[in-house]
Amino acid sequence: MLGDVLTVHIIFKTLSLITNIFTIAASSIAIYLFIFKRSVIMSAFKVLLNYSAQITFSELQAKIDRLNDLNANEPSNLEEIINIFSEIVGQIRGNKKLRVECAGLLKKLVSYTEKSKKLTEPMKRSVVSELRESLKYINIESFDELIGGEK
Repeated sequence: MLGDVLTVHIIFKTLSLITNIFTIAASSIAIYLFIFKRSVIMSAFKVLLNYSAQITFSELQAKIDRLNDLNANEPSNLEEIINIFSEIVGQIRGNKKLRVECAGLLKKLVSYTEKSKKLTEPMKRSVVSELRESLKYINIESFDELIGGEK
């Protein structure tokens, strides 16, 4: 009985030692990578952040395309246009970079979604064009940051 307890204790201590050695090795690798491969790690994070931005841009572009198919002068389309504007407002508010870069556009969109301002087709086209151009600019700026250009 005592021999079984000692055997289990020795096995436990041996496994504990092995796991501690692996922890030290993994930590050493992480420290090495952090110190000597920082630029590679930062590049990987930049790629991930850019991918996330590209997803947002493609979602917004799909909404812009939907808006192009709708006419604000037709009452049956007006509610859908306002709903799409509301979705765009939510995306802009939820994205720190877009919230800063599109602050003026955000105010216009909110005024249309709250129906405090009557929406006409020329106004809708103007907002859609402004949104499209803002997204192009932000997309180019993001790409420039990704490849290491100046901001």
